[in-house]
Amino acid sequence: MPNRACLDAGPIYLYYRKNPPKKVITLIQNIKEKKISAFVPNTILVEIFKHLYVTEGKDHAINCIINFQYNINAQFIVLTPDLILDAGRLKCQYRTKLSYNDCIAIAVAIKMKA
Repeated sequence: MPNRACLDAGPIYLYYRKNPPKKVITLIQNIKEKKISAFVPNTILVEIFKHLYVTEGKDHAINCIINFQYNINAQFIVLTPDLILDAGRLKCQYRTKLSYNDCIAIAVAIKMKA
């Protein structure tokens, strides 16, 4: 069974920047080669798009999101009622320390044992 990872915006954003860190390149390569099963809450794509749009422009952001969805072997997770409640509980518990997307990613990671 391959290792499992739940990705938030950080590594994906860094992957599509100029000169991404070697660790990020290795992580994405391992996902492409199915050495790591990757889970991405679909809401995270909004944050990635925003950051890429601001730093690299609209066209780059569009191309990166499309590329990630179709060329990286990640499983996109739709928020279910249970995940919404789990993420909401985390946000209430850590309201000053974690963002909404952090809480969603953590809830997905726990559910997927990633």
